[in-house]
Amino acid sequence: MSVFREGVVVSGEYSGWKIFVADDRDGDTGGYYLYLKKNNTEGFDYWFEDEMGLQSQLTDFDVEWIV
Repeated sequence: MSVFREGVVVSGEYSGWKIFVADDRDGDTGGYYLYLKKNNTEGFDYWFEDEMGLQSQLTDFDVEWIV
């Protein structure tokens, strides 16, 4: 699984949280992961079967993409 997008949420409830998108299409799950991380102890993830679901969820966040 490889992270192919990385950024920071710039507004809203998760402002300042780091966001990572990982591609696991060739891995065990066959989909995508979206990780949100505030610090080393607080964070959560989403799993999506396809890119359409991932893109739909990303519209809920205002992200400044780094990578």
